[in-house]
This record gives sequence, structure tokens and C-alpha cells, in this order.
Amino acid sequence: MKRNLFICLLALLPFIAVAQEEAPPLVKDFYEGTHTIPKSFVFNEHLNIMQFSPDNENSDIVAVNDNMQSVWKTSLAGHVISTSKFKGKILVVASTEFSNIKSTNNTYKGYLLDPSNGKVLVEKIIFDGAPGYLTFPYVFTGENGEIFKLVLRQSGFERRLHVAMPSLLGIISMNSYHKQFHETKQLDAIDFNEKLEPVTKIKPVINEGVFLNLTSNNHGDLFVNWFDNGSMNMVKYDAGSDKPSKKIAASVTLDDDLLDGFDNNDIAMTASKQNNNLLYYTLVFKNQDKEMELGIGKVDFSTGKAQYVNEILTKDHLKAIKKAYVPVNKKMDSPDLGPVKALKVREFDEVGDHLIVALTSTSSAASSIGSGTWQSEYNILINSYDMDLNQKYQKLIPTAYSVPERHLPLGFYHDKSKLYVISNDKSGMTTLNGTYSVFDLATGQCEKMYWLSKKKIGNSHAAGSSSVLWFKDGFVVPYLDLRGISGNRYDITLQQNAY
Repeated sequence: MKRNLFICLLALLPFIAVAQEEAPPLVKDFYEGTHTIPKSFVFNEHLNIMQFSPDNENSDIVAVNDNMQSVWKTSLAGHVISTSKFKGKILVVASTEFSNIKSTNNTYKGYLLDPSNGKVLVEKIIFDGAPGYLTFPYVFTGENGEIFKLVLRQSGFERRLHVAMPSLLGIISMNSYHKQFHETKQLDAIDFNEKLEPVTKIKPVINEGVFLNLTSNNHGDLFVNWFDNGSMNMVKYDAGSDKPSKKIAASVTLDDDLLDGFDNNDIAMTASKQNNNLLYYTLVFKNQDKEMELGIGKVDFSTGKAQYVNEILTKDHLKAIKKAYVPVNKKMDSPDLGPVKALKVREFDEVGDHLIVALTSTSSAASSIGSGTWQSEYNILINSYDMDLNQKYQKLIPTAYSVPERHLPLGFYHDKSKLYVISNDKSGMTTLNGTYSVFDLATGQCEKMYWLSKKKIGNSHAAGSSSVLWFKDGFVVPYLDLRGISGNRYDITLQQNAY
């Protein structure tokens, strides 16, 4: 009897092996021909919202459930810059015109959609600005979608065709236009109600110094960061007020010439979700000793106090980090943090009672075959701090890639006690692997780190890490078919995964 059972088990082994190697559920060509990498947000534990751009003049908003089914699709006129939850509805903000050379125009339309069927409930022009200069929009809806604040900064950079400038990215990276890019001609902040009617309109004071960044908290307070006369000043505007409530100098020293290479958002800021008077910031820069420095700062507007801690990122320091790395997965055991001078902040957020900062290094190289460039991104370095800026742990994810002409997205998600990271890791000459990493937020212990299945997905398809759909019982990864080297059109395949 036992012998017969053993023979039966042997006969079944090939079928068991096949079952273990089956591809995760897929929806092939879920969306074809989006001109931008899709964005998404969690509406509830069973529904996520995605945005696509079939062309520069139109956008598609798609609701996707936890079975990878398209619940509804709504096509809207305009180039969508933001989708989010607002008062239990779906808020869409779009510019009425867009081009690759001039970026968005300065007229913005707001839409409110019914989450059950995608029906447009409200459609309004919410801002109509002067068309001559490049304007940067910021949309804030708070952690739970209870506010809608639109902030628009008009720069000194003209919206026109510039000589020898193939793209907006090329424009803003050229030093000759640095002054116009950072100049602020006008600043508007508008709060809206659930009918998309303006409730308050303010014009924050334009500082004579250099604009660095701005953000808002859950209450609708506005924080603006200026660099002026050797000092980085954080200015707070209480919700609805057009007068600054307080200005506090951050505890970091920057020279004027150090800002020449800074672009918008190089200094990341996040307002506390728990305390309306707290603001955190981080940046990587070359300090006065010509060393790369990671800075983490905290500003308390109730006390006027500012804190700052730093980490000097020398080559020897990065070597020590790599040496201390303990492989979680034998396939990913060769850490490489890349060029020290190219380190940038890729993620910064307050998660429970932790501050999470993630850094990566990027580089570009001319293609050895034909024209164009190859873009490389190296390993992810994650630092965790408590609310008093004490570093709790430092972790490394040894994923890296090199692909033609574009940088790939990087995705972070946190839920209760876990931090999830989705990245891309290249193996061999052509295979891009979506990498799934899970960390315990309290201890930093890496619980999982592995390549997601690529069965029935092209080797060169990249994980759309920043647009992963997160549900109660699993997550869905959009894979990008990188058509051509220009990176201006993508077909999307969805892959379902378990936590």
C-alpha cells in the first residue's frame, strides 16, 4: 500500500512542480498607449484609482478593484496633474493645455467624480492665470481627503520655445536659466469646498530670496521655504490667513553657490500628520567642507525651536554601509550605492512615530550604440528616525538598473507596522525584475526581499513601482512595456500578488 502511494506521489510530482511555477494572475494590455507613467491612489481597501494620459489633451481616470477589474473609466479633457480623495469623492485637477516643451498652461480645471460609477459631479475652472510664465501647481488634500488647497507659484521662466532645449527637463537643468526658474513672480493659495467653490484666497508674501519648496498639513496650514542671506527660512501661514504667523530659520548652513545645482523639490518637506505646528525637512548637499551631507531638520512653530542632525556621506562611510549589509536573498547580494555626489532624496515621510528617508544615486552615460543616453539608478538606502531625529536604523535594498533615456519609478507604501518598497532590479543584459521588500517599521528588520514573477511578462517590462495598487489582501503591480528608447508611450499589464 505504501509502495503504491509512493508511486502515485512520484507520478504527481511534475504536476505539483508546474502548479508551483504558474504565473500570478495577469491582465494583459490593461491599458494601451499612455504617454506618461500612470499614477494611482488607494480609495478604500477594495478600490484604487489610476490616471492615464492617452495624449497631451485628454486623460482617463480608471477605478480598479482587488480582482484587477476595471469598475469604470471616465475620460476627461485636459492634462491631469493630480488625482486624490476629497470629501468622499474623487478630485481631479487638470491643466487645459500641455506640451512637452512648454509644460502646463496656467489655466486649471477641477473635477469631482462619483467613486461608485465615475460620473462627473462637478466641473469648474478653478484657476485662470497669466499665460506668459511657467507656473508650478501644488495640490493638497490632507491625509484623509478633508481639505483641498491649490497653491500656484509663477516663476520667471517664460512659456515659449527656447533655443537648444528639447524638453522641459533639459530647460530647468541648464544653469543659464536657474535664476528665472527659481524666481517667484506670483504666489497664490486657494482653499475650496466640496462644490469646488473658493472659500479663501491668499497671496503669501514673496520673499526676496530663492524659493525652495512648500507644503501643507492636514489642517490646511501652508509652509513655504525660502533661502535668503545665508539662511533657510521656514514660514507658516495658518489656514485662511494671508499673513505669516511665524518665520523660523532652519538649523542648516548653505552657501549661495551651493544652490546653483538645486532644482525644485531637492529639499523635501513634510508637515506632521499629528501636530499642526511641526514641520520636517531633508536634503542632500555638498557642505562647506566639500563633503556630501544628508541633513534632517525639525521646526516647531509653537516654540520657535529648530533641530538638525546630519550624516556625512563619504566614500568610506558608504563602503562601511555596504560591508555591514547582510543579504536577505542570495540573488541580491552585491550592494552598490553608486556615485556619492549623485545621491538624492527619493522618499521622505512621517510614518507613525517614525521619519523615513530614502536615498538613491543616479548617473547617465552616452549610449555605445547610436545616439541617446543610458540612465542608471543604484541601491536604495533607507534611514529611520524617531520624532526627536534620533536615527533608529539604516537599511539597504540592493536593487539597481540601467535603461535607455528614462529613470524608472520607485514606490513606497506603509500600513500599520510595515513598510513596503517596490523597485526595479536588472539581471543579465535585458531582464528587469520588480523587487518586493517588506520591513518592520519599529525594528527595521527585513521580513521579505525577492523578485516578483516575470512569467508571461516581457523581460524588458519595468515595474511601475510608484503606481502599485494596494488592497486589503494583496497588491497589484502595473508593468510598463517600454516602447522604443524615447520612453513616451507605455502599454500596461497588471499582475496580482499576495503580501
